[in-house]
Amino acid sequence: MSKSFKHSREFDRRSESFDEDCENVVVVNLDDIYMPERTLNKLARDHGQIERLRQDYESGRHMVRVVLRPRPGGGYNVEDGRHRVVAAKLARAGVIEAVIIA
Repeated sequence: MSKSFKHSREFDRRSESFDEDCENVVVVNLDDIYMPERTLNKLARDHGQIERLRQDYESGRHMVRVVLRPRPGGGYNVEDGRHRVVAAKLARAGVIEAVIIA
């Protein structure tokens, strides 16, 4: 079981009030999220999972927020939710909800 899956399960069990009141939640342009080519190549083996997530984005399903860390030169690194970021890009979502950590 991956870190992302464990994190999303724990996140899903939290109350909706926590989800709505989180101060660090922002909507981030997908173009501002950096992922190294090496990471993208590793994720290619998970095509089925990414395809299901892409369909979820396209159908408007509520998704667990990704966790991002600001990059020194601007933009963000993905701490949790790489599959969701790739799926959102494939779905041409344009933006994604994220929790920003320091």
